[in-house]
Amino acid sequence: MSQIQSPDILHRSRDTSVLLRSGLNMIQQALSIYSDDLRLIVANQRFRAMFGLPPHLCEPGAPFSDTIRYLVQTGEYGDVNDPEGFIQARVQQALTFEQHYVERKRSNGRWISVEGGPLRQGGWVTVYTDITDIKRQEEMLRSHSDELSGRLLDRSEELARANRALEATISRLHETQQHLEAAEARVRLAAETTPAHIARLDQQERYTYSNQRLPLHPYNGADDIVGHTAQSVLGPQIYSEITPALRSAYDGHPKVVEFTVAQDGRHIRAAFTPDTNSAGVVTGVYVLSMDITLSQSGDVRQSRTAQFGAWTAQFDRLDLSGNGDPVALTVAEAALLRAFLTAANRLITREEIFAAPGLSPCSDRALDVRISRLRQKLGDDPKAPKHIRTVYGAGYIFVGDVTWTE
Repeated sequence: MSQIQSPDILHRSRDTSVLLRSGLNMIQQALSIYSDDLRLIVANQRFRAMFGLPPHLCEPGAPFSDTIRYLVQTGEYGDVNDPEGFIQARVQQALTFEQHYVERKRSNGRWISVEGGPLRQGGWVTVYTDITDIKRQEEMLRSHSDELSGRLLDRSEELARANRALEATISRLHETQQHLEAAEARVRLAAETTPAHIARLDQQERYTYSNQRLPLHPYNGADDIVGHTAQSVLGPQIYSEITPALRSAYDGHPKVVEFTVAQDGRHIRAAFTPDTNSAGVVTGVYVLSMDITLSQSGDVRQSRTAQFGAWTAQFDRLDLSGNGDPVALTVAEAALLRAFLTAANRLITREEIFAAPGLSPCSDRALDVRISRLRQKLGDDPKAPKHIRTVYGAGYIFVGDVTWTE
């Protein structure tokens, strides 16, 4: 006979699940997690609100293809000549489960960044951030670029990114006890495998929950940061940088801050959202932090098209044209080609390629296969290459003049 769980154990389990679901709903970004068969595991309310999705597409088990079809029908992707072909292409791209980062303008005129990453158990998680305000600031700065020096412009854009203030409508998820118990395992999986740190601080700035995905090594060396203060975990330097945003959240105002880890140069984005009770009193702060080093590297990362020789690479369409019919690129091949074009006419090491934006971790052999396939699509003979030249023991040199356009 199976052992019946005590009421106390069930109560604690349900409380934990409520906390996790509340945490996902309290973060300012939209978040969705799909399984390896492209069915929804969990999505927060911000995801539904951002894209105006009907309730049935936000329920566990909703097919990814149905969500894409709804977005095509509502004009999220603009005019689509072949809706079913577009949907199938998105489904096939999703099945690659590869890390990606894009920034795109929506049909309603607003800008979002889309960061996705594979889950260890299969499937993937995607975080959507509204970056309209920062895009407007950058556009304003660029419109006056003739009056500003290049150094001053770069510094101004850096400050603008560091002071992003994202508006969010905070709402709590109310579900029946039966549905909550059935979804508990999925919620735990979502929190523990999300490639971002989800945590909660109480009024004394002590961690009361953490999914153990802190994007930096704890300053105090703790294996489990629950029970420790933010200052002891982050260290004096990083704590001083996030203090203004943290104080703002305790005052009831959500805030986002970006900072650099001095030890290794990694760039971290952290969002702080107040946790309020039914009376509107702030009882703590929810934290969502992630490593955005790769997505912030290189000014050409937002360029959609690159021209070199007779070739034109359109990264937003994942194709290569110039000699006959367009050649389709996989997400990994497009990221690899972008890495080569960014470093055109200079030596690029394998280590630099592995660290390039959009390239998921892989073995040396897997990288060799990707380079071989890219050479084939470029019509590049490995014995007498025109573009990708191998420098044995050192890396590669991509030969050609490259022009980047939006």
